[in-house]
Amino acid sequence: MTETPTPGDEAPVFIDAEPAQPIGASDRPSRGDRARSAAYSSRFTIVYITLALVAGIGVGAFVVQMGRPDPAPPARWSNWEPTGSETAQARQIANRVAKSYRLEGGQQLAAAIVSPPRITSGDGDVPVSTIAIRPDTSTGQNEEGEFDVIPTDKSLQFVLCGLGTGCSIASGAPSEGRQALLRREALELALYTFKYVDGIESVSVFLPPRPDGEAAPTSVFLKRSDVSSMLRKPLYATIAPKTPTVGTMPQREIDLVDQLTLPRLYSFDVQRAQDGSAVLVYDPVVLGA
Repeated sequence: MTETPTPGDEAPVFIDAEPAQPIGASDRPSRGDRARSAAYSSRFTIVYITLALVAGIGVGAFVVQMGRPDPAPPARWSNWEPTGSETAQARQIANRVAKSYRLEGGQQLAAAIVSPPRITSGDGDVPVSTIAIRPDTSTGQNEEGEFDVIPTDKSLQFVLCGLGTGCSIASGAPSEGRQALLRREALELALYTFKYVDGIESVSVFLPPRPDGEAAPTSVFLKRSDVSSMLRKPLYATIAPKTPTVGTMPQREIDLVDQLTLPRLYSFDVQRAQDGSAVLVYDPVVLGA
């Protein structure tokens, strides 16, 4: 009689596994594969090192930059500057500059009156539409009739009035020192105007006439281009902050004022244009003539 095995009596079943085989030559990476793998590893290493260096340099530069003090602000052109509208600025310049120029006794040298170019006649104030500058023919470099014609739509004029007869200076005697100081004042008025009043390209400064009438009235006429280099550096590099009195101007300033203003010192006349406006005609003052 055959016995039927019960569930707990099954005999274990064994499966024979294939015996382990040694790795053959065909299963090993080739020399080329090994070389390429080494090259890739080297490249990644170089990339990582480069990135680390770049990051380190960036961090170092940031640290150095953070450690540096803030750069000094650019030097102010002047310790004072006018405010408000262009008209208000021009008036402030006229008042401030004029009050700093004084005679030996402390009296103000002249008052400064600022306006658009104009002349006063029997018909009242007449606007000046054009400034015509006759050439200086004394050097032989310019021909007669070569006028420099300048519209006045971008111009201002200052009249220095000494409060004496005909705006002459009421006290003291005319001198070269006083005339040089007046031309310094004209230069300072023009520099402040060009620096702070927008759109102004030329400035006329009418100097006080001699009280004895022995010389024709004169005007200093400056264009922005004449002093452009001085508008790019502080004012004290051109003229000292402390205004000298008559006869006390340092020689350095005398030389600079002479260089800038004597070639631009003019006598003047007024002609009427066909439209009724005035033409201001400037004639160069030839020194020693």
